[in-house]
Amino acid sequence: MKLKPFLSPLVFLFLSLPALADTFVLKDGSSLEGTILSETADSYVLEVQFSKSIKDERKVLKSDVVKIQRAQHDLKAFESIQKFLPVPDLLGSDDYSRLIASVKKFTQDFPQSSKAKDAKAMLETLTAESSQIASGGIKFNGKMLSAAEYQANGYDLDARIKEAQIRRLLADNQVLAALRLFSEFDRDYSTSIPRGALLETIRQAIQRHLGEIRLGLANLDVLIKQRNSGLTQMAVDDRNNTVNAIREEEERIEANYKAEKEAKQIWLSTTPYHKASMEDAIRNGELELTRINAVKTTLGVEGGKAFRDAWNAVNGGGDSAAIAAAMAAAKTAMVPERYLAPLEEAAKKIK
Repeated sequence: MKLKPFLSPLVFLFLSLPALADTFVLKDGSSLEGTILSETADSYVLEVQFSKSIKDERKVLKSDVVKIQRAQHDLKAFESIQKFLPVPDLLGSDDYSRLIASVKKFTQDFPQSSKAKDAKAMLETLTAESSQIASGGIKFNGKMLSAAEYQANGYDLDARIKEAQIRRLLADNQVLAALRLFSEFDRDYSTSIPRGALLETIRQAIQRHLGEIRLGLANLDVLIKQRNSGLTQMAVDDRNNTVNAIREEEERIEANYKAEKEAKQIWLSTTPYHKASMEDAIRNGELELTRINAVKTTLGVEGGKAFRDAWNAVNGGGDSAAIAAAMAAAKTAMVPERYLAPLEEAAKKIK
């Protein structure tokens, strides 16, 4: 019943702590940022970073150095790890392990840092949250929920997590992925509060999506003419190569279109030169918009509450009549079988 985290691990959180350069102020008034690779009685050999990908070694005479401004390595390193808190929602145990390892490394590298106490407090917070995650809890909306809290509210929480996924995809302009996810969401959570909260946003997203496809379909003939005109202006070999590349791409697009149709995908992928996919996408989208507008958002029993009542009846020592009534109400509220099956098994063991 529990969903896997939908957020990709935040890669920037897990980067190694940065290598920091000291600043060497020279007699001529210039300065040089570098890391000491080696040192003799009269000179330094520095590694100098000219760009992200270009490094070089440079020898500097000590007699040319007025002063060395040492980088505050611990403070710079702490800047990297302090971003870990608050921990984002829905990270898994492996993600927490990476965060904890980075903070531990800081405490080992800089035990005397003025930030050591703060790092220790971070470590305690991360360890506590990690323990709850490992035992089946989740973090959602900035709040840690125990396994028991999650289980008792699983239907509603899963619906809210899906809602957050869809909103995140829309915010990232991944409209097709958002609409496909909504189709899955709508099958399982049609009586949930998040479904009602999301409905107007989805309506608007569908209308924008269809508007863009209609515009592409209206411009199709112009695009084809422009492409053909461009081909006629090419040298023969270049034109033949381009025509072959276009043919291969069209074959790939057609194969994908047929595969999506066979899979009964409502929200089809579209491309500027594939007329059938655009026409089908508009037709399917209009039907889906009509269906969404027609479906009632409630059947008199809200799915999240119905599941919670059933869970409480089974796990709270309710009698068989109360359990049967609560389970029936959950089914009426269209709570999916995967949520109710464990409760039904548990109810069989209650005498």
